[in-house]
Amino acid sequence: MALDQISEEIAHFVGMFHLEIEAAKMRLDYLAFRTEMDGPELDPLKEDRFATRDEMALRDLRTKTDNPDSTPPSATPAAPKMAFVPWQGAESAAAPAQQPDLATDSPAPMAAGSLSLGGQMVEILPNSIVLAIAQTAFLTDDDLLIFDGSAGFTDPALYLTLLQDLAELAQSLSLIAPWAWSPANGALMDAAQQMAEAMTAAETPEAEGLSAVILRGDDAEGSFVNGVRVDDVPAIKDLLPAFLKLKSEEAEAEAEATLVKSDGVTDHDPGPFAVDPGHHVVTGGNRVINETVLKSVWVDAPVIAVAQDVLRLDVISQVNMRIASSDLPGPAQAAPSHALNIAQLEQTSALVAQSDAGKSGDGSAEGLPSIWNVTRLDGDLMLMNWVQQHIFATDYDRVEVQFTGAATYIGTGENLVFNETLILNLGFHYDLILIGGNMLTLNQITQVNVLLDQDRITGDVPDGATLHAGDNLQVNTAAIMTTGTDSMAEKTDAFTQALSELAGGAKTIPAALAQDALFAGNDALNVLYISGDLIQTNVIEQTNYLGDSDQIHFIKDMFATAEGADVTVTSGSNAQINAASIVAQGLDSTVMAGGEAYSDALIYQAELIDDCAPPAGVQMDKLAPEAVAFLADDMIGPAPADHCGPAVQVDDCPGTVDVMQTMLA
Repeated sequence: MALDQISEEIAHFVGMFHLEIEAAKMRLDYLAFRTEMDGPELDPLKEDRFATRDEMALRDLRTKTDNPDSTPPSATPAAPKMAFVPWQGAESAAAPAQQPDLATDSPAPMAAGSLSLGGQMVEILPNSIVLAIAQTAFLTDDDLLIFDGSAGFTDPALYLTLLQDLAELAQSLSLIAPWAWSPANGALMDAAQQMAEAMTAAETPEAEGLSAVILRGDDAEGSFVNGVRVDDVPAIKDLLPAFLKLKSEEAEAEAEATLVKSDGVTDHDPGPFAVDPGHHVVTGGNRVINETVLKSVWVDAPVIAVAQDVLRLDVISQVNMRIASSDLPGPAQAAPSHALNIAQLEQTSALVAQSDAGKSGDGSAEGLPSIWNVTRLDGDLMLMNWVQQHIFATDYDRVEVQFTGAATYIGTGENLVFNETLILNLGFHYDLILIGGNMLTLNQITQVNVLLDQDRITGDVPDGATLHAGDNLQVNTAAIMTTGTDSMAEKTDAFTQALSELAGGAKTIPAALAQDALFAGNDALNVLYISGDLIQTNVIEQTNYLGDSDQIHFIKDMFATAEGADVTVTSGSNAQINAASIVAQGLDSTVMAGGEAYSDALIYQAELIDDCAPPAGVQMDKLAPEAVAFLADDMIGPAPADHCGPAVQVDDCPGTVDVMQTMLA
C-alpha cells in the first residue's frame, strides 16, 4: 500500500536515523580494534600487551582470529576460557588422537555445546544456574468511615492477632517443609536423602476438623482435586465469586468497547468517577495472587550413565484454611464459599515414532557413530531454582453507611495484591552423559492459603437491601509436568570402564562404548562428562494470608433518598489464589546407575474450614489481649456435639466470649 508524502518522509528519516546509529556502533567497535592493533606503532617504547584471561572478551577473540598468520610473541598469554577439543574417530581409539585436517576432510557435525571459530572446534561448557527469588507483598487497608460515630466497632488489632495465629497453625499443618540446602549444611545428597525419608515417614497431622489426603508413588500420578482423581482440572476463571466474575466481564466488555471509535456524543464517557444507579457498598472483593511458572529445557541425553546414585523426588503440599462467619440482620444468609486444592503430577514420553532406516539389525558397525566428541566438565553441574512468594494482606473495614444522594458508591475493598515470577532455563542436549558422581532431580511445591472473613452488618438496614456475604474462593493449584521419561537399565562393563578412565583423566571414551548398539543410527556422538554430580532442583513456596473481617453499620433514619432504590452490600467475594507450575522438557532416557536408584512422589492436600464460627471481637475490646490466645495446646481437642450452636452471649450481642470455640470443629 502506497504511503502519502508525509508518511514517506517520516519513514525515510527514521530509516536514515537507524542507519546512522548502526554506523556509530560499528565505528566504536572499529576504533577500539584499531587502538589494540596500532598501539605499538604509535608508541615504539610500549611493550606488546596481550589480554589476560579476565580481560578476554568475545570481541577480542574474534578480532585476533581474523589474522591466523600472525605470529605470537615469545611470552605466552593466558589460555582463553574456551578450549579447543578435537573430534575422535573410531579408528583413532588405539592410536593417539589427532586433529583432523578440516581443510581437506568433510566438516564434522556440530556437537551440542560447540561452535567453529577459525577452523577449530570451540568447546562451550554448560553453565550451572543457582537462582533464588523472594517476593513479599504486605497490604494494610483497614479503612474507617465515620459519619456520626454511633457504631461501636471492634478494634481491628484483635482480627490481626487472630490472623497471625491462624497463619502459624496453617504452617504447622504443612506436611513437609520446603527443601533448602547450602554447602554449610553438609553433602547435598545427604540432604536429599533426608527429604526422601521425610516423605516416607509423612503422616496426616492430628487436628480436629482437618480433612487431608496423602497420595504416594504411582498413586500420585495424574490430576487431583481435593484428593479425588479427575480427568480435567477446573479453570480458575470459572470458579471466581459472582462479584469478581461480573467485574471481569465488565472489564473485558470495556476493553472491547475502546477498540470502537466514538463520535464523542452518542458514546459519551462520564469519566472514571461515574456512579451506577442505586446505592452500593463494597468492603470485600479482594484478590490476592501468587503465581510462578518455571520452565526448564536443560541438559539431557537419551543415554545417561551414573557412577553412583540416582534420586528423583516430586512433592506437592497444599493447605487451605478458612475461618468465616457472617452476622447479618433478618433472614439474610451468606453465600457458600469454596476451597480447592488442585494438583497435577504427570510424566509423558518425548519419544517420536521413527523408522528403523539406517539402523543396523545384525549388530554390525553399519549405522554406528564414526566420530565422537567428549566435553569434559570438572566439578558439579547444577540447576537450582528457589522461589518464595509471601502475601500478608488485611482489609478490616469499619464503615458507617449513610445515603444522602440519588446514587452512592462506597468502596473500601477491591484490592489487588500479587506476586509473579516467570523463569526459563535453557541448556544443551547430548547423545550421552557420563556422571562421575550422583544424579539428583527434586521438584517441590508448597502452598498455604489462610482466609479470615468474619463480617458484621448492623443498624437500620433498608428493606429490600441485598447483602452479599461469603462467596469466597480459595485455590491452590500446582503442576509438575515432565516431558521425557527415564527408564532404568543395568550398567554394562563398557560404561563402567569409560567412567573409570574419565575419572583418571582420560580425554575420550573407548570406541567400544561409542559404537554401542544404544547409539545405532547416529553418525556423530556428542558426549558430556561431569566429574561431580548432576543436580536439578526446583523449589516453590507460596503463602497467602488474607484478613477481610468487615464491620458495617447503617445509620438510623437516613434512608429517605434510598427508599425504593437498589441497595447492595458486598462484604465477601474474595479470591485467594496460589498457582505454581514446574514444566521440564527433556528426552526419553535410558539411565544406568552404579549405586542405588530411587524415585518417589507425594501429593498432600489438606483443608481446615469453619464457616460457622461466631464473629470474633464481639465486645472483645473490653477484654485483655490474652483472651485471644485461643491456640493453646489444650484447644486442639474433640469438638462439642453442637459445635455451631450459640454459647454465652455478651451484652445481648451475637457471639461468644470464646471467640474461637468452634474453629477446629
